[in-house]
Amino acid sequence: MEPGLILVDTNVLVYALNEDVPQHRVSRALLEAALDRRVPLAVVPQVLLETYAVLTDRRRVHHPLDPETAWAQVDIYRSHLTVLPVTTDVLDYLETLVKQHKPAAQAIYDYFLAAQMYAHGVRTVCTHDVSAFTGLSGLRVETPESLASRLGLTWT
Repeated sequence: MEPGLILVDTNVLVYALNEDVPQHRVSRALLEAALDRRVPLAVVPQVLLETYAVLTDRRRVHHPLDPETAWAQVDIYRSHLTVLPVTTDVLDYLETLVKQHKPAAQAIYDYFLAAQMYAHGVRTVCTHDVSAFTGLSGLRVETPESLASRLGLTWT
């Protein structure tokens, strides 16, 4: 169990690097605090892979990174954030969520993140997409703005 850890969603990692979006400053402030070990942010391998995929996809970002640069950024994240492993029981948690909520299409990936949180005892997720985790019992969903304010971080 990993009490106190906060799972950070892919969008926060991507926006921290993308100066073209309004979410950049607050996302960057959170990540800088985490890289300095002032905020206990965690990721799972899925989040790192999704980050790489978005950063290198010209359909998703205006200025995609080349694979080497994108991987270097993923490597920075994985060496400075807590990386929680995928455990064998995560599929049991996911099965329960699928039976309860019946997610379809791409929504399964958010439910897989939630299942990994349950497996590790992580109860808070920080995301710009609050609706992706709404209705999942026992999980606290915080926007980067809310979390940064709660922690006394500034980003303007």
